[in-house]
Amino acid sequence: MKTKALVVHATKLKERGEHVDNMLRSMGIDYEFICEGDVDGLTEELLDRFFVDGREAMHQPTSRTSCAVKHFLAYEYIVKNNLSEALILEDDIVLHKNFVPLFERSLNEYRSEYFDKNVMISYEDSTLKLVPRSMRQKGKMLYIGTRDRTTGAYLINQHAAKAILDDLKKEKCDVPVDWYHNQLIQHGKVVYLWCHPAIATQGSFSGTFYSSLSSKSNRLLSIRWWFKKNYKRLLYWFR
Repeated sequence: MKTKALVVHATKLKERGEHVDNMLRSMGIDYEFICEGDVDGLTEELLDRFFVDGREAMHQPTSRTSCAVKHFLAYEYIVKNNLSEALILEDDIVLHKNFVPLFERSLNEYRSEYFDKNVMISYEDSTLKLVPRSMRQKGKMLYIGTRDRTTGAYLINQHAAKAILDDLKKEKCDVPVDWYHNQLIQHGKVVYLWCHPAIATQGSFSGTFYSSLSSKSNRLLSIRWWFKKNYKRLLYWFR
C-alpha cells in the first residue's frame, strides 16, 4: 500500500505501539509514529499554536489535548512533506483483515470524484454509525457523512490539511479533536466521507485495549461490543 500512515501514539503506551507496529508491518503499510506532543511534552508554544481557553479547557496538558496536538502535527507533516494524502491512525486501532484491498478501492473512488476537494474519509465503525441500506449503491464505497465518526482511522488529503491549519491559525481550537472536525463539517470547510463497509475499529471501544474512560473489564466490553455491533448492523439494514 503506497499511502503513508501517520500513527498518533502516546509513547508511554508501549503495548499499543508494539500492536500497531506489528499490524502495519504485516500488512505492508508504510508508516511513521507521531510521538511529539505527549502530555508531559505539551509546551506553551504548542498549546498557544493550536488552542484557546474555552468551555472544554483544551489549553492545558491533558490526554485529550495531547491527542488533538498529535493529529494537528500529523497535518503539518502532510504539508511539510508535500504528501497528497495520508492515513491517520490512533495507536489502539485494529484494521480489519480486508483493510488493504478495500482501502485501495476507496482511494480509486476518492481520486475520481473528490481529489480536488478538502477531503477526510472515515474508515472505522467504532461508534457504530453506519451507512443506511437505503443510501447504499452497488460498487460505491464513499458516502457523504454529516459528522465525524471519531478519529481512529481516517484519510485526509493535503487540501484539507492546509485548510485546517489555516483555520487553526485564525480561530484556534477549544474542543476535543473529533468535536473540532464536526465544526469543520458544519461550516463546510471539509468534505467528510464515510467508507462503507467500515474496515477498522478502535480497540478501546471493542475491548481489545483497556480504556481509561471505562471501569468495565475488557472481556465484558468485548461481549457487549459484539452484541451491540450486530444489533446496529441489523438496525441500519432496515433504514
